[in-house]
Amino acid sequence: MRRILFVHHVSSVGGGSYCLLNLVKSIDRSLFEPVVLLQGNGTLAEEFNRLGIRVVFMPELRQIPYNEPLLRYKSVKAYFRVFRSLGKFERILKEESPDIVYLNNMMISPYLKPAKDNGCITVMHVREHWPLNEHRMQLKWVRSIVGKYCDRIVAINGYSASIFPDIRSTVVYDWIDMDSRDKPVCLDDLFGESMAGKKLFLFMGGVLRIKGAYEVMKTFCTRLTDSSYRLLVLGCTKDLSGRGLTGRIKMLMYKLGVPTYEYKVKMLARNDSRVLCIPGTYEMKSIMQQSYCMLSYYTIPHANLSMAEAIVLGLPAVAADTEEAREYSLDGRMACLFRMNDIDSFERAVRGLLADDSRLRASLASEDRKIVEEMFSPAKNISVLNTFLSGLVS
Repeated sequence: MRRILFVHHVSSVGGGSYCLLNLVKSIDRSLFEPVVLLQGNGTLAEEFNRLGIRVVFMPELRQIPYNEPLLRYKSVKAYFRVFRSLGKFERILKEESPDIVYLNNMMISPYLKPAKDNGCITVMHVREHWPLNEHRMQLKWVRSIVGKYCDRIVAINGYSASIFPDIRSTVVYDWIDMDSRDKPVCLDDLFGESMAGKKLFLFMGGVLRIKGAYEVMKTFCTRLTDSSYRLLVLGCTKDLSGRGLTGRIKMLMYKLGVPTYEYKVKMLARNDSRVLCIPGTYEMKSIMQQSYCMLSYYTIPHANLSMAEAIVLGLPAVAADTEEAREYSLDGRMACLFRMNDIDSFERAVRGLLADDSRLRASLASEDRKIVEEMFSPAKNISVLNTFLSGLVS
């Protein structure tokens, strides 16, 4: 029995967290004993505990900035925190004695060095899309760490694998199993009104800048003003209370007329009774099946698993046009793509769908959808994953 230490820097509900949960649940337990290292307690830790998988915590666990300028206070502080935490990570390695250390994303790549120094087989799961012509110094540094201390790479798609061309890689798509995420939801109860004749737009990006929360909210609240439209936002509340030091600072900035990004999003939501904000949830199938379409507005190139989930369920999706979006939507046939970071293009895409959604719905009902289903098939990708892991220790 070989022990694998899976490392992830957060324990909140989110894309990378879902994917790690699916990954750990699916490994061959007759060959491997999984242990999960997280920064702190939370939803993800609770899910692992329910599965009987041991979780250890390291509050000092941090990530380096993702494709951001280096000479910025926030970036320098983040790098410093990561380097300062390496000693604690090494102590955990000595306590847990894993055979394999599996990092769940490339932004925690500095932890490869202590893992390799302690004799572990090292694996990094690349989930990011780092444009090769942006912030080249940071990318060169990450590549040097990976080149020295990473044995193998797992990537979520072809582009992510191409970021590290000199390391052997295996593509394992973040598989989609919506049947395991099915919990009946009554929209009438959720919204407190009859939803008959209403069109429900779904946004799962909370208040995150990277997911274009402000752009989605602004478009819906100021441009898509039909009284029959509703917007459901997951991972967000309308609460503006200033709890804690950070909360009080945000509240003060708001009162001084310089609201943070988060407050701008929430103020739009608070001023529009058609918008409902709820906490993030893993059980999404019922909500998605009752929605008119899924809205997405990534502000940087990113693997859009939510769009793929919508396609698998036959739900129209509006998403930014990226390499990953084209790969997942079969070159745009299975989703409505718009020019990235162009709010007018986003609005036109939504209005185009509202004007005539027959072409997209026909594509979603065609045999092409089976291609996407197979791409994200649990059985296929779990087999690839376990073959990969077995090969590490054979």
